Amino acid sequence: MKLRNKLAMMLTATMITTCVPMVTFANDTSIDKTLILRKDDPVTTGDQYLTFKVDIDVTSPDAMEVYLEGDNIEFEKELFTEWARYEAGEYGSTIEPSDEYTETVDGTEVTYVKRFTMGNYGEDTQASATADDGEILVERTGDNKLKLTLKGSDAGIDIFRLPLVYKVTDTGEATLEIKSGDGRIEETTLTLSKGEVGDKDLVAKITGTDIISIEGKGKLGEIEFSEIAGDQLSGRVIKITLDSSDIEFVEDQEGSDDDESDDSKFTVSSSLGLISKVDADHVKFVRSEEDHTIGYLIFDENSEWLGSSPGKVKIEGLNVEDSDGDVSTGELEATIELMDFAAMDAFEMENGDFLNPDIQGEESNLTTDAKKFNYFIGHKGDFTGRYGLTWDDIDTADVSDKMSEVDDVIAKITENELGISVETDVDVIGGKWDEDDNKVKIKITDPTREFLQDNGKLTLTLEGAIFAPMTSELGKDAIEENADEDEFFTKIESDNIEDDLEDEEDFIKIEESNPNVAEVELDGLDESSSELEFSFYVVGNPGYNGDITLTADGSKWDEPMTATVGTVTQPVEVNLIQQIVLVENEKAPAMGMVTITETADKMFSADDVIVFGVEDLDIEDAEVTADNGMQVDSKISDGHLLIQVQRRSNDPATITISDIKFDGTGYIAFGEYDAYIGGQGIHAANTFINFEESKSSRLVGKPDDPDDWNENGDDYFNGEVNLEEFSEDIDEIFAVAFSLDNFVVSTLPMIPDLNPPGSTLPTPEIMPEPEPTPQPEDVAGPDGNYGLADTYIEISGGRAYVNGKEIKVNTEPKNIDGTTMVGVADLATLLGIPRDQEFGNSLTYHQETDGTGVVTIRLEDRRIIEVRTGSNKINISDYNSLTGTYVSIGNLSPAAQAARIIDGRMFVPMRQIGESLGFDVSWNSATKTAIFTNM
Repeated sequence: MKLRNKLAMMLTATMITTCVPMVTFANDTSIDKTLILRKDDPVTTGDQYLTFKVDIDVTSPDAMEVYLEGDNIEFEKELFTEWARYEAGEYGSTIEPSDEYTETVDGTEVTYVKRFTMGNYGEDTQASATADDGEILVERTGDNKLKLTLKGSDAGIDIFRLPLVYKVTDTGEATLEIKSGDGRIEETTLTLSKGEVGDKDLVAKITGTDIISIEGKGKLGEIEFSEIAGDQLSGRVIKITLDSSDIEFVEDQEGSDDDESDDSKFTVSSSLGLISKVDADHVKFVRSEEDHTIGYLIFDENSEWLGSSPGKVKIEGLNVEDSDGDVSTGELEATIELMDFAAMDAFEMENGDFLNPDIQGEESNLTTDAKKFNYFIGHKGDFTGRYGLTWDDIDTADVSDKMSEVDDVIAKITENELGISVETDVDVIGGKWDEDDNKVKIKITDPTREFLQDNGKLTLTLEGAIFAPMTSELGKDAIEENADEDEFFTKIESDNIEDDLEDEEDFIKIEESNPNVAEVELDGLDESSSELEFSFYVVGNPGYNGDITLTADGSKWDEPMTATVGTVTQPVEVNLIQQIVLVENEKAPAMGMVTITETADKMFSADDVIVFGVEDLDIEDAEVTADNGMQVDSKISDGHLLIQVQRRSNDPATITISDIKFDGTGYIAFGEYDAYIGGQGIHAANTFINFEESKSSRLVGKPDDPDDWNENGDDYFNGEVNLEEFSEDIDEIFAVAFSLDNFVVSTLPMIPDLNPPGSTLPTPEIMPEPEPTPQPEDVAGPDGNYGLADTYIEISGGRAYVNGKEIKVNTEPKNIDGTTMVGVADLATLLGIPRDQEFGNSLTYHQETDGTGVVTIRLEDRRIIEVRTGSNKINISDYNSLTGTYVSIGNLSPAAQAARIIDGRMFVPMRQIGESLGFDVSWNSATKTAIFTNM
């Protein structure tokens, strides 16, 4: 044998010999099941088993040490001793004299076991009878700690199993941490309990609210009862107390298992261990005859519940009404308690007989609270006549500690009886379309049934998204018959909304000029129904990051309702790197630069088209590049730059458009021109164009429906629109796209200097500078608002509302030594004042060499205000229309606090900054709300 082979065999043998202890490990440590645990409950032999499965068998000389440490459990010495003696008595486990110790308890000596050796349970649920199956030495090393020594056999053991015996000591989650003494098993933490360990039998929660009209008619929200252990609701009585003297329970209510049932009924639903076992037949509602704000839910005793695993029951829609015709708006709270009628046991029997001898045998024993309560209801005369037990005694009976009391809002009383809720929301990427992911489901509730039924039109308005064009789902005949070149079809699914097409369900026309507005006819609800459910599909606006909001407004409603239906993340970020600035009558050179960066990799797919265009200008050529593995091609069509993705990116890629040339002479007329970016990577992919003869690509939006179906209708249904028709579809292509304001600016030529240096013309005499012209009185404008729109602003709790619509801000007002300070940048945002604009209204910020921060707000041709950090003054300059200049008029009365930087943002005194912009300013200290209005 060659030396090299011998060395290889020796090395292999050495590795096998030395590595055995390092690879012998438990690859599967588990318990057979998790348990419903409550505080102070013991877990005894047979309830729960711990198993170690070992990759390499444990032999007799190679015992393994394993350490257990419990959290929220204790291996009580009494339980441990019982465990050891049970194993010894049942399966012959060994307890040596040295394994025991004695303690004095209340003057008596008690012997406890601290360790014992038991047989290995292996794959069975009892200890093995022979040593060939291995043994386990169990030692109690602390209140919550055990040491296990797993002893193998000559043949080797690969499965060790033993029961767990412990007591739950606290609420929370019960866990068991497992470690080995020699590192041969991986540390593991096992969860012993199903959910949180509690100290109650039942848990009640108010999980939903409903709306009650100002007239006092309506329903309560949803109440959920959860069993911690099985069979805890059977025979129970739950008391519900309304925290209002204006609202009381309706008498004689019945339950139902059907959500669409009679509106006068409440609904009962069950789940988990009680599903199909608890229904309306098992739950009864009774109103107190003494106090109508108190009602009782009675859960009958039911043998089907016995032995079931823990379950949940939900009660929704208990009916309430006004008590005296005078109901105040606000929130209605309820208190929920578990009753304990143990005191009624004294009234149960007299000398072994029932109170009324005529009903002996009707009840053999009042064993549950439900039986006691029902017996009281049926025989009030007996209780009242002989013992003076009345409804007041029932209402004030003891409360059980087996369920925690619940106090929470269960309904809202409002003058606007309508309510809106979002059943299914969406989280979309702007411009990306997936029918499964882009579906929103809405519910409108009308408890008084006054506003929804046969009530005209319902207008739905989206912000941050448009209604998804879904024309392709319609047949050709339906489109030919109903098509309009200024409309597309979307799908709104509801049994109560009338569609626009006679033969097709759920399709509604949308105007292409307002793709975020849908106007539908209410077909009317059933007279007993108080809900309207509908669903629709959206495409997120790609140029928007934030919440998608829906405003619903009925033609006869008092007020519109608004709800957040999802969020949208823009697929790309568009940045203007170089603006194109030209001089009229001078030829424009190739210039300008725009970048389009993916927010994540592979946002663009192969064959996606991006369209770049400039308002009223035709592009002749441009340089297009991409990075991070993306490959693109480009061409010009009808004055637009079309960019097609040839290969997707590896990492988020950037497409750069530069060196843009314009058609014709290149002479750009005086003015400002916006640029637009659209396309399939920017918006929904629904329309095909012929990019090259061998390829086709998709653009956003829907094209105009062809005028001549016989000529080009097939192209439409095949998803193709020829490039010759591209210009007709521009409005749809850019229906939702990025906009670059003033991308091209053409300025007037400079007026030549009539007296250049070296000129022999006489130098004009310098006249003395006239006194400043007095300011015109109309600088604030006829409305006194300095040209700003009529606005009502509320800022509170990190949220801001402009004319009732929420606008995202980054700061909230702060109180500094009695002076309310607001973030000046956020206030400008709320007023619609943009950042760093050369023309028009603008907010700018710069830092001087000494570190002073300076914010300047310009209201074009009206006023300029300047705020400096460290100063409590606001400098004001007003526009003089006679001279075309801004002239300082001084400052407002100094504020108590100076402007300052807080968390990287500039805060200024609220009153001074508001008044300098023409606003009335107030502060509601109760709600901590800043209010600005110039209305």
